[in-house]
Amino acid sequence: MRGWWAGFILAGVVSVSAAEEPVNRIGFGSCYKPEKSTPLWGKVAEFDPQVWLWLGDNGYPDVIGGKLIKQDLPKDAFKNGYAALGQSEGIATLKKLPAGHMMATWDDHDFGLNDAGKSWARKDEAKDAFDAFWRQGVHEDGVYSARDFGPEGKRVRVILLDTRYNRDDPGEEGDVLGKPQWDWLGKQLQKPGAQLVVIGSSIQVLAHQHRFEKWGNFPKAKARLFELIRDSGAKGVILISGDRHHAEISKLAKNPAGYPLFDVTSSGLTEKSSVRNEPNDLRMGEVYVGRNFGVIQVDWNQADPVVSLEIRDEEGKTVRETSFPLSQLAPPRG
Repeated sequence: MRGWWAGFILAGVVSVSAAEEPVNRIGFGSCYKPEKSTPLWGKVAEFDPQVWLWLGDNGYPDVIGGKLIKQDLPKDAFKNGYAALGQSEGIATLKKLPAGHMMATWDDHDFGLNDAGKSWARKDEAKDAFDAFWRQGVHEDGVYSARDFGPEGKRVRVILLDTRYNRDDPGEEGDVLGKPQWDWLGKQLQKPGAQLVVIGSSIQVLAHQHRFEKWGNFPKAKARLFELIRDSGAKGVILISGDRHHAEISKLAKNPAGYPLFDVTSSGLTEKSSVRNEPNDLRMGEVYVGRNFGVIQVDWNQADPVVSLEIRDEEGKTVRETSFPLSQLAPPRG
């Protein structure tokens, strides 16, 4: 166990040469049970991502022997969960990535308790286990992180949020991030130099009609997120999310940010649901319920770079997609 974790010690150190290479292929996913095998990882390898983002439920330490543990989580659950992840097909596929080009946040199951928030008694134990495995640096109040990739003029900023450690119970006034993370997020959005900003949230940001976990359960916090994007002047913001055991692309054309916001939900890498007709008036096309991973591609060779957002299935086929010029994601002038 310690030996595998040691392999991630340099994950937060990005070499200059790797960091300056333009990034045009980003892969991401969520909801992964390491004991399950899937041909999906072969298709991820064929896609050959330059950056991979884990959006939560990257393992299920609270599922033991196929049973969800809702209370009295065993003492060694996190240790065993990360040991399984470290030996998994997914990590083996992605370990060739340059240092720092694999980033992660968590959701409720790798946090340790289904649907949990800030009142989870073992959240610091969970944070220590996350840090020991991923070695990307954590904060006193959570596992949020950010990193820039690519040279000037072709720079991608990845911001991964922590929607668990300081999250209130759902409600009109409930918060998701906590003050330190809000302040940090504002600084990341205000920082100049990025042409594309990818914000990863473990739970969906745009979809608002279903009954499960989502930013819509925290209306004030959701409005604050949109307003923060607007007030920062950040351009090129794209949202990605996981959690749901299905995939979809949502688009909110009119919002305080001043330009269309897309939320690409990719879930799960091994898990899938029976959802077919769940309402989402922001969905582009239909929901996809097979195992899947998400893709962001950028054609930097165009005068106006073209961004493609995709969902790919276990056979590597693109099953959902939308493309647009990067200039479409720019605040209105004046």
